[in-house]
Amino acid sequence: MTTAAILAPPLPLPLASPRPASLTVTPDWPAPADYGQSDYGQSGTLALPLAEFGKSLADADLDAWFEDFAERNSDSGHTYAITHQGELLIMPPTGYPGVIYEIKIATVLENWTDEHGGVAFPANVRFTLPDGSRFGPDVAWVSPERRHLLRSENRPFPRVIPDFIAEVQSPSNSRRELVDKINLFLRYGTKLAWLLDPLAREVVIFRPGLAPETLYDPEFVYGDAEVLPGFRFAVRARMFDYMNEVEV
Repeated sequence: MTTAAILAPPLPLPLASPRPASLTVTPDWPAPADYGQSDYGQSGTLALPLAEFGKSLADADLDAWFEDFAERNSDSGHTYAITHQGELLIMPPTGYPGVIYEIKIATVLENWTDEHGGVAFPANVRFTLPDGSRFGPDVAWVSPERRHLLRSENRPFPRVIPDFIAEVQSPSNSRRELVDKINLFLRYGTKLAWLLDPLAREVVIFRPGLAPETLYDPEFVYGDAEVLPGFRFAVRARMFDYMNEVEV
């Protein structure tokens, strides 16, 4: 089934619609304009009420419907999320080279997890947050101490908040859009988050209740003592410089 058929009736909003109001910046923290470089990315996210599909957050079968919807539309390359206001978000494909960068950090994190424990998640996983929304970061990690919480989860979108998440900036995502998502996870218990911006050569590190820390062109970015202890990601070699070094 094609995306057009599934999305009938006609979409009421253009692809260039503003970011959904449900993703609000935590007011205790600085505005996104303070987080390093200008907001060069453009949000191509489309927000549709679940009611357009005859669904709501209260539906017991929402997870099954959402999983089926994403699977039937997988050929489009879009990714999907659900907000706490009952909106289905249709997000543009990550595209090149962003998808390469996502694979790089996901692979390093998975290899580290094999040795040090915990569970690593790639970009296609969605978590159910306490407000009823379903979102997924580009990578996520649950600590070994909290891994047991996943064993009782017999649902496609686990109700476990990851200890660590990371987002990779790409032209298809605005900086504010990514910061909003990071703030949402931090609000509900994530302890460490990274925003990796290959074009600006920045890493912005978020911790709950603290002002973000921006690193300009670092060679490495490290986990914290309590979150990803001993983890090191060679961000300059694996992301900032990587595509410049590939022979075409």
